[in-house]
Amino acid sequence: MSKRSTSLMIAMSVVVIGAIVFFKSRNTTPTGSDVSGAIGTVDKYRSEQITPTDVVTDGHSPASAAEFFAAIANDNATLEELGNLLGSCSAQERVQIYARMTPQMAATILERAPEAERAELLGQATPEERVSIVSRMESTERRKYLQKAGVEPTSFERADIEERATMLGRVEPTLDRLTVTERAEIFNQATPDERIRMLGRTDLEKRAKLYDRATAGERVEALGQATVEERTTIVERATVEQRATIVSRMSIDGRAWILDRATVEQRAEVAERASKEERQAILDRAPEAERVKLHGQATVEERAAILNYATPAEKASLLGRAPDTERAEVFQRAFVSERVSMSLEKAPELERKAGR
Repeated sequence: MSKRSTSLMIAMSVVVIGAIVFFKSRNTTPTGSDVSGAIGTVDKYRSEQITPTDVVTDGHSPASAAEFFAAIANDNATLEELGNLLGSCSAQERVQIYARMTPQMAATILERAPEAERAELLGQATPEERVSIVSRMESTERRKYLQKAGVEPTSFERADIEERATMLGRVEPTLDRLTVTERAEIFNQATPDERIRMLGRTDLEKRAKLYDRATAGERVEALGQATVEERTTIVERATVEQRATIVSRMSIDGRAWILDRATVEQRAEVAERASKEERQAILDRAPEAERVKLHGQATVEERAAILNYATPAEKASLLGRAPDTERAEVFQRAFVSERVSMSLEKAPELERKAGR
């Protein structure tokens, strides 16, 4: 992205955030009197200046605060920044958002948990889930686990599912005979769905802590499945600086949507923060009638300065179209100025001659 585009994008971010704060404090959409702005009140301009009615809005009405927040939160380009702000949500809110991930992704996050936490999660398994997990273990490992847990391996192999569940249910307290590492390894044998069910039986804070190990990509995935309302809550709690960063990450379409629904004052402020090159590009796209009006509103000095940028040929052409009297006056001033300049240049030489 070019420096010029970046400067305008940052300017728009600041203006949009200002608009959000404004609408949030007002809690209403602006009326006609609210958007009259400086354009219609500054006296130094001429009476034929551009007014809000001259500005093309493409039929868009100003957005409310809720619409501003929703537009920011609903732009997929902002999800990574929103993910960085998940810490501002409560444990309940974070768990609710993370719960929208697929079981496979959630299981991957749990694999990064320390052994002690995974071993603790195994304690949340039902006897039926333990039977399912143990039955999938390699026979040697299963025999080792059963013997350590106090279950006779041969009886376990001959029993049906209900009988196995009863056996493991009776020895639940003896799980402490297993080391933390052994319990964590058994937990690793669980399917993604089984892991999520065990996680769901822990308290809220522990669940949130486990989910908070999600990578940036995993947070984006979870937020992508969240509702607009959930994402909007994150934006509302962000600081002004954080919101500005979020807006700067918005897609082109998202920023354009917000700017289209900004008030006349807000769009004018964006234009004022544009670089010289960006302002020129904006003016070049304006209808001829608007450019003529703007030229008429400029001061004499501002309009005169434009001539400085003309080429010699353009200056000659412009002068050639001036009335005879005006050209004569310009010629007279130029002639006098040239004579004065020549006199000043020759003054030292005349002084030397006079001193001889």
